[in-house]
Amino acid sequence: MARYIGFRILATIPLLFAIAVVTFLIAVAMEANGSIAGQVCGEGATLECISEVEESLGLNEPLPARFVGWLGGAVQGDLGVSLLDRNASVSELIGERIWPTLSIVGLSLIIGVSLGMLMGILAAIRPGGLLDRALSVIAASVIAAPGFIIGMLLAWGIAVELGWLDPLGYTPFTESAGGWFKSILLPSIALGMPTIAIMQRQLRSSMANALQSRYVLAARARGVGRATLIGRHALPNAMVPTVTVIGFRAAAAIGLTTAIEIVFGIRGMGEMLVTSILNRNVTVLQGGMLVVGLVVASVNLLVDISYGFLNPKVRLTK
Repeated sequence: MARYIGFRILATIPLLFAIAVVTFLIAVAMEANGSIAGQVCGEGATLECISEVEESLGLNEPLPARFVGWLGGAVQGDLGVSLLDRNASVSELIGERIWPTLSIVGLSLIIGVSLGMLMGILAAIRPGGLLDRALSVIAASVIAAPGFIIGMLLAWGIAVELGWLDPLGYTPFTESAGGWFKSILLPSIALGMPTIAIMQRQLRSSMANALQSRYVLAARARGVGRATLIGRHALPNAMVPTVTVIGFRAAAAIGLTTAIEIVFGIRGMGEMLVTSILNRNVTVLQGGMLVVGLVVASVNLLVDISYGFLNPKVRLTK
């Protein structure tokens, strides 16, 4: 197993390098639409100011040298400074914004995976039954509804009309654990609803096939109880394709959280990236995209490693 994990970690390195290259090239493309140094100096910028800014930012160096310098700083945790505020470190800005986003994404996955698995197992026990058909209709309806619409309905119904939670803002965990949980609960539910539906449909299909497989039927003939059949025999095999869906949903949730953050007034990574694009704050955009790519690559790595635990055949092929 250790060899398999090591192989998967090594295989992730080229992916991270590709993410860094794409991120850098996107920033270079933004620079082509206007002088970054001129933007920093503002209206009426002098040649001296532009030259000074270009030298301080390394914009006058060849692209390969700029990329190597930027990547070397990124590896050490130095992502530069914000173009709008030369005293603001990009690493510190990301450190402030990433925790609200990760909190929402993490809780949404917990909600989506746990409820989706429960609903999928219940539907697979009696395929074609009343509960199976009802859950399928609910899942199709949730998938068809955009996440930000669900978020607005939750904010209006639970926060505004019932007054149970605050509709806007984020409370850091260090200030209040209870306030933190309340501030991310509605956004996490809105973000996790599609995951519930997709997980339910995927696991229902996988479980239905696993329950009709020969080894499960043989175990049932030996008198093995239903709980053991589901938990020990059918579920581990049904989880192999389902884990792939979890990985896709984690990556999708990171991207979809932008709309959720805007709906609930949360200053997270999504809001920061949108603002940096509108303001052409290239250094913040570079650093934010690199960190988001790193998070997605880490999720994919965990998914690959989980295959080795669920399916020993995968470990033997490496």
